[in-house]
Amino acid sequence: MEKKSFQSSITANINANEAMKRINNVPEWWGINFNGSSQKQNDKFIVKMGGDSFFNFTVEELIPDKKIIWSVTDCHMPWYSDKKEWANTKLIFDLSEKNGTTNLTFTHDGLTPDVECYKDCDPGWTHWIKTSLFSYFTTGKGDFNKNFHITILVNASAAETMKKISLVNGWWAKNFSGSAEKLNDKFTVNFGETFVDFQVSELVPNKKVVWKVIDCNLHWIKTKKEWNNTEVVFELSSENEKTKINFTHVGLVRGVECYEDCEVGWTGHVTGSLVKFINEGKGTPE
Repeated sequence: MEKKSFQSSITANINANEAMKRINNVPEWWGINFNGSSQKQNDKFIVKMGGDSFFNFTVEELIPDKKIIWSVTDCHMPWYSDKKEWANTKLIFDLSEKNGTTNLTFTHDGLTPDVECYKDCDPGWTHWIKTSLFSYFTTGKGDFNKNFHITILVNASAAETMKKISLVNGWWAKNFSGSAEKLNDKFTVNFGETFVDFQVSELVPNKKVVWKVIDCNLHWIKTKKEWNNTEVVFELSSENEKTKINFTHVGLVRGVECYEDCEVGWTGHVTGSLVKFINEGKGTPE
């Protein structure tokens, strides 16, 4: 049985010519760092998603008002064991217009449910196509209000995983004070002049823990209280004798001042240090 690649469709009151122009204006709807050009066939561009990730694209096909194909010629996805998982896949945009209304069917050819990143890429693409690109088609502005999110899989029980998450100085911040083990516990992490005060605002044993930021000083940016009232959420579930962690920083969205720095920081701490701490007993806290 053939595996089905990820697909998503939208319909908007926009002509196909304008829709194609907006698809090609990538940074206005896809929350990534973009370099190069995507306007003509054979154009090349590079997308980065934080850390040392990169995705090299070539515009393989462009049929005006009808179709765009972007081929992934190379990539590095540091969050996964197969760091080349998108290589040789294709992003396909099929357009059809009727009476001034355009239907877009987006397919990520090669992104199938059996590949490692699918669990993250499925909700990611759903947001960027159905919410952000649709918003760009209809209002002229993309929607970048997608909370920072990472999914990891660790070789430990949910109980052991939750215990390790609470040992913050073992994987995130060496300069840690307080406790993160019980509901309403309070703790502080310090990185030089920067500090963040948290309270454990929700705790469902072996399933979910939420840390709410009650005060902070992010010394390197203008908006030093930017994390205040945001929430760091860990949601746990069992998967093939392992534990899946859905990590979300609610309120950390593209457009806030610290996003690029915090994206790189969280990616390293969660996909690198926390995974090592849980799997091997030794993380790399900062």
